[in-house]
Amino acid sequence: MVDETRLLELLEGDARTSLADLATMLGSSKDEVEKAIERLRKKGVIKGSRTVVDWRKVDGKKAVAVIQVQVVPQQKYGFDRVCEDIAKDKRVSDLFITSGKYDLMVTVRADDIDEISEFVTDKLAPMKEVTGTFTHVILKEFKRDGALFHEAKRKRLPVS
Repeated sequence: MVDETRLLELLEGDARTSLADLATMLGSSKDEVEKAIERLRKKGVIKGSRTVVDWRKVDGKKAVAVIQVQVVPQQKYGFDRVCEDIAKDKRVSDLFITSGKYDLMVTVRADDIDEISEFVTDKLAPMKEVTGTFTHVILKEFKRDGALFHEAKRKRLPVS
């Protein structure tokens, strides 16, 4: 029997880990691991596999913003319908319902700041349920999805 929690932790750390390596780490057979992964996919536990990309190193033109959104919940549906509508936009990479002053936290990835502005003014602002937004433009990524983006360049102290 495969320890599914440990399997998920290993896959979350590196989804490219081979079935053979996973089997070794879990003390299981390759077939057992493969069946466990398939079972977890069918149950909807595993939603997909992704590669974390530092887009600024590719073309240097990507912009990211975290947008806090105030929403009036809809009768019977709460925030679900608003979230479903926002989530359909290809620029939205993350969307969470949160506690506090703002109801939603939306991460938007775009080619530039103008496209982020367009998302706020053309997508969010016209929605009657949206009563306010607060946009945070990401200036520099240090860590995302567990991957470090910044390596400290430490200088040695002079020896006297």
